[in-house]
Amino acid sequence: MNGEPIDDEGTSPGRSTGFEPPAARRSAAPGPPHDAPTLPGGSVAGGAAASIAFGSDIGIDAGVGAGIASSEGLLAPVDRTLEIHSWSEGDGGVPDAVTLGAGAAGTAPGGDPLAGLEGPSAGRRYRVVRELGRGGMGIVYEAWDVCLERPVAIKSLEVRGDRPNRVHRFLREAKIASRLNHPGIMAIHAFGVTDDGRAYIVMRLLRGQTLRQILDARCDPSDDQPRLLAAFLQACQAVAAAHDAGVVHRDLKPANIMVGEYSLVTVMDWGLAAVLAEPERPEHEAVAAAPGDPSHTVCGTVFGTPGYLAPEQARGETDRIDRRSDVFGLGCMLCEILTGAPPFPGAVPADALRRAAAGDTAEPRERLRRSGGPEPVVRLACRCLAADRDERPADAGAVVDELVAYLESGQRRAEQQLIRFFDLSVDLFCVAGLDGYFRRVNQNFHRVLGYSESELLARRFVDFVHPDDRRQTLVEVERLGRGETTLRFRNRYLRADGGAVWLEWNARAVPEEGVIYAVARDVTERVRLEGDLEKSRRDVDDFMENANVPLHRVNADGIVVWANRAELEFLGYPREAYVGRPIAAFHADPPVIADILARLSAGESLTGYGARLVAGDGSIRRVRIHSSVCAEEGVFRHTRCLSIPVAAPGAGDELARAEAECAALRARVAELEAALAGGRPTASGSHPAAPRRAR
Repeated sequence: MNGEPIDDEGTSPGRSTGFEPPAARRSAAPGPPHDAPTLPGGSVAGGAAASIAFGSDIGIDAGVGAGIASSEGLLAPVDRTLEIHSWSEGDGGVPDAVTLGAGAAGTAPGGDPLAGLEGPSAGRRYRVVRELGRGGMGIVYEAWDVCLERPVAIKSLEVRGDRPNRVHRFLREAKIASRLNHPGIMAIHAFGVTDDGRAYIVMRLLRGQTLRQILDARCDPSDDQPRLLAAFLQACQAVAAAHDAGVVHRDLKPANIMVGEYSLVTVMDWGLAAVLAEPERPEHEAVAAAPGDPSHTVCGTVFGTPGYLAPEQARGETDRIDRRSDVFGLGCMLCEILTGAPPFPGAVPADALRRAAAGDTAEPRERLRRSGGPEPVVRLACRCLAADRDERPADAGAVVDELVAYLESGQRRAEQQLIRFFDLSVDLFCVAGLDGYFRRVNQNFHRVLGYSESELLARRFVDFVHPDDRRQTLVEVERLGRGETTLRFRNRYLRADGGAVWLEWNARAVPEEGVIYAVARDVTERVRLEGDLEKSRRDVDDFMENANVPLHRVNADGIVVWANRAELEFLGYPREAYVGRPIAAFHADPPVIADILARLSAGESLTGYGARLVAGDGSIRRVRIHSSVCAEEGVFRHTRCLSIPVAAPGAGDELARAEAECAALRARVAELEAALAGGRPTASGSHPAAPRRAR
């Protein structure tokens, strides 16, 4: 197969199963997996595709490590046509002898469709394309249905007169599976005996991974748990259909669960199934597990796989095996999904069988409680693993009901929480389309804008945007359509009463679904506060620029970043020669300016600190420096310095007046900053504006 999938039409590429192998795989433990089939040979011929398994009822896995015997030319084409004849049970349960002739090859895929009609009319129906695998129970072929022109899987078993029960079980599998009409149970197309004496079953050709392969590929038991629980639910639904029809599987394990295209699940291998209403045929032969394999299906007195057996099965109490025995098997698989191991792991089959017969489930139950899985699912798994079958759910249908109730309750809780958050939040929540219309809005839209929900949904949302902001709003919607995220975008929305409010938006789109999920907050008052704060800061700047006392600012690196007109006139420098240079260049005493900067950096304020400044003409000007630190969010930004000439007449009075006026303006700025930080309006009810200007 070379890894290429084959579907029912034989043409389309493979679809995802939802469980693509992760990059990092768990290291395989020595020995076979817990439930691997044991077949002679134990190897796979070169070129066998690891991703192929065939049919719910094949029982032979073509995957690496599945234990398929190697054979000469395993995947070579086989140009032979099988003939179909009905099968009847003789007294011994062996198919009656038939006389058949080998037919000519039928039409291959892509051949003349009319040529295929001749084959079925003469009794020739299936052309064998190639052998896919073989083991102790038979051979699996890929074949071509000449009549319906589709690929099929054919599982064949050589008829042995001294092994009648083996043949009976093989064909009874087909009869039981064919009466179970459920998408999770393989449909049987035909069964019978070939002209050369081989019993066969024809079924749909599947591709995918077994649950065994998926579980072995996990790096951690928590990996893929939601999808595994969804697959497990599908398996339970298929088993529930069988239970409703009065059939029990008796060999439920991960190797018998196929996850195929589109994550569709099929329960495989009904060879050990029993019809509860029919007396069971006595078994005169026993097929024991190979040495060292704890997980092979065994039959005789004990039916099933030791690592996944209900206690009554492990004890050989065939008269007590019923639907609850399958429920135990489902619990074993659920235990492995949640904890990473089945209830009865072990390298020796006898140990697993002994623990199963004793109903020793204390250790797996403790593992389940520590697994961290969803509590309702953990409780369900523990109930399924009860040693007393009366304490287990009655059948697979009851397991399905509990799983569905858990999944639906979680979904309902999530929906209720979303609705509660959507409707009770103080913010404006909406779902909008990239086509420009609201699809859902919460009640805050009506509270803030005054429009009814029907009005908001009937018109394009841009119609409610202030005309001056519509262009930038459409640009933002285009960005969302490209998959970009909107953060703190502001625009004005028109109110029903003619006013406008400022809204600040955070939004994200799902372009492939054509929807936008957005949340907005009314920031009208904040915009007003920001505008008032900006105005007050401009007032401070204007006052300082026009003050009659020399003022300058120095940043944390000691660079002059601003100086007012009085400062420049006092020292006799043009602005470009003063601003942007180190303040130390204008001090006559380097140790003095170093001490000043150190004190300011430490957060000190200076009052009347004596210093000597170098004027533009080279003369020295003695001054008293009054300086304080301006910090933002605890980080030193710059200092404000007043340089008062020592000999200036009336300098003290001028300084006092300047400090008083400046202090009043700074108090106003502080009031506005506090109001913005706390989201509260100011006592003076100030007015609009814009983001804070970088200074």
